[in-house]
Amino acid sequence: MTSTKELQQIKGGDEAFSYLFPESGLLAKLERMSLAGGSRVQGTLAGKRRSTSLGGSQEFADYRPYAPGDDIRRIDWNVYGRTGKPFIRQYWDEQELHATLYIDTSVSMSNFGGVEANKLTCALRLAAAVGYAALCGGDRLSVRTFAGQGMDEGVRLAGGRASSLHLFRYLADQKPSNPAADLPSKRSEATAAGIGISDQKPAKSASPHSINPPETREADASISDLSRPFRQPGRLPRRAGVSWVFTDGWYESGIAETLLALAAAGQHVVFVQLLSPQELDPRLDGELRLIDAELGTGKEVALSGGLLRQYRQTLAEFQDELRRQCADRGIPFVFIDTSRSISDIIASLATIPNTLRL
Repeated sequence: MTSTKELQQIKGGDEAFSYLFPESGLLAKLERMSLAGGSRVQGTLAGKRRSTSLGGSQEFADYRPYAPGDDIRRIDWNVYGRTGKPFIRQYWDEQELHATLYIDTSVSMSNFGGVEANKLTCALRLAAAVGYAALCGGDRLSVRTFAGQGMDEGVRLAGGRASSLHLFRYLADQKPSNPAADLPSKRSEATAAGIGISDQKPAKSASPHSINPPETREADASISDLSRPFRQPGRLPRRAGVSWVFTDGWYESGIAETLLALAAAGQHVVFVQLLSPQELDPRLDGELRLIDAELGTGKEVALSGGLLRQYRQTLAEFQDELRRQCADRGIPFVFIDTSRSISDIIASLATIPNTLRL
């Protein structure tokens, strides 16, 4: 077993490890967890995950009568002594799971939440935790980041703790360069993922961050379409497995299409939405120009208590729509307030079916 101290002592491991795991003791908890993958278990190599097929693991499954040609070493002689009939012991097959983590690194993710509750930092730490649990379980792991229309090649890792430092270094390289950029320098300006407070409610399919006029949205539709990076060749998993998507969900379109594409690729999907305290309960007032963090466009608004209540209501409706889209496809929807500690989030994930399990 690779200890925490050994991981930190490996060259280049200190900085990445301390950034991704600021809380002590989390690694030991993750080593006892595994990814829930439903029945979509497949692989060519032996792993630690029990499949629904019979095979050659050490975990007993059932007995069956001996048939000519069976390996006599599988006969249970104790049963033979009691019954006078030969029975073969059968064992569960153990195979590897293919897990893929998709992390949204768009501007709204990296520039929101300040230093303590940055959305991208939280997503990277969660991905490190989930990825480490997968590797400890002997699962194969792929990790990719996406923003706008693009998705990187990411990293592909073989199962086992020995691959964990490659995972940590890759994730640490994605950390936001200026996590406090969303803090306004002037009272009259505020950068937002585009907090959509206006006299008109957004369309049902739009997120509450839609503050751009229709013509601007059309010109930049590709940035606000979650499915665009997933439609690039080779970006969907080739094998059935588990896919986690970490995003704030601020997209005009493409969420349903992305969920369908992943499901069609044989994936058990977990959709994780991360929002910062500033988005959940914005403390803004007066006349402000809200700047869309993704597009750079803005809108003059006069904020009042009534408009903020409208925003919170619209946000709640948007999240309800996300939950419905996931529920309709049997996909776990996980909401994360980025002000929570990673240990607390991991503990709560273990209580949500089909995500992490002890």
